[in-house]
Amino acid sequence: MKDIFGFRIKKSILSTLNCNTRTHIFHNFSSMSKVLIFFSYEDWKEIEPIVQDLEKEGKEVILWTILPRKQKEIQGGLPRFVRAITPKEISRIRGLSPSIVEEFKSLKYDTLFDFTTDEDNLVLCLLACNSAEFCIGIKEIEYKIYDFIVLKDENINLLETYEQIKIYQSKIL
Repeated sequence: MKDIFGFRIKKSILSTLNCNTRTHIFHNFSSMSKVLIFFSYEDWKEIEPIVQDLEKEGKEVILWTILPRKQKEIQGGLPRFVRAITPKEISRIRGLSPSIVEEFKSLKYDTLFDFTTDEDNLVLCLLACNSAEFCIGIKEIEYKIYDFIVLKDENINLLETYEQIKIYQSKIL
């Protein structure tokens, strides 16, 4: 049964990617103005300093995550400005409600960072319909979603990976 759902999700992602007409523009770090970040729920403490740095640099930041079915409590919890998709908003077959997809599609941002560290087809479904001019990822995936990838080394944390991205982006004119 899982294979059938996996096949349907993969087919849906490919179809969405083929229909996506986003404009691809390479942004260096200074030209980014409004940034959307996807992250794994359990990585919030590593994402928080990245958000602070981006805001210090004058960037507006939008944050999205997906709460796990059996979520561990994060010390201090997530801030209210994080859009956390709850298990109630996900169908039994791990599909997103159309209202979530429409909410995501209505967002305006020029750059998207995918800092998710776990494999999640729901994030891929949203990434496939993203409207960012420039999309950055930290892992290889089978779909052509990212415009720029800096592979996260298992021995370093997300902040260090972000710093590598920032260095690369700052050196590009």
